[in-house]
Amino acid sequence: MNNDIIKLEQLPIITQKLQLISDEIDKKVEYALSLECNEESVKIVKQERASINKIKEELESRRKEVKNAILQPYEKFEEIYNGLIKEKLVNADTTLKNEIDNIETTKKKEKEDILREFFLEHLEANHLIGIINFEDINLNITLSASEKSLKEQIKAFCEKVANDLKAMQSDEDKEEIFLEYKNNGFDYAKAKNTIVEKKKVIEEFKQHIAKNGEEIKQEEIIVQNIETLVSTPIEAVEEEKYEFEFRVKMTKTQAKELKQWLRENEIEIVN
Repeated sequence: MNNDIIKLEQLPIITQKLQLISDEIDKKVEYALSLECNEESVKIVKQERASINKIKEELESRRKEVKNAILQPYEKFEEIYNGLIKEKLVNADTTLKNEIDNIETTKKKEKEDILREFFLEHLEANHLIGIINFEDINLNITLSASEKSLKEQIKAFCEKVANDLKAMQSDEDKEEIFLEYKNNGFDYAKAKNTIVEKKKVIEEFKQHIAKNGEEIKQEEIIVQNIETLVSTPIEAVEEEKYEFEFRVKMTKTQAKELKQWLRENEIEIVN
């Protein structure tokens, strides 16, 4: 394309005397800021502030006029350029891209069909039907990917799973390991370790429950003995005393209160 098709004939010429205006503003601002603002001078300070704002608004208004005058020719140019040039090129690019994508999608589908057929052969050969799916291999099927390399990945994956299942058969927890194996992405070592850890946690929980159950049972026996003692007629208690042995947890204050209560009720502490 010839560079002369689109070129800038003349830069916008802006005549400005901003430095002169800047010097005048410096003087005005310096004076305004030097004023002491108090009850007596606040009126003058307000007047100076209003004057500064008026200058700012007038200059901003003029700046915007200059900007719009500069932008209008470009905006008109851009409108014509988009309609005559850019839209045609963009539409052509989109159309060609869609046609290329359709061809490449078809070729990728053909490659995938070949790989799926190869996968089924190894699925049957390794007795894995119903165990794994084609998607489990996570193949990155692209046009540039070698069909030979993809087939090697399929073959290696099928053989790995077959070997893992053979090793799993001798494990007493093979059913649980197999479920974890499928869920974690077919990592046998990780699946087995996960189940071992789960069983360990479950066993610790069972021991905890059994220990708590035994403690509860002992407490129930103690309570039952105390209830029996309390329900015994007073005459019988006076004639015969019973011995009870149990352990309790309490603070020092509670221990003192218990000791005092035992003394008050003439309950003998047997060493």
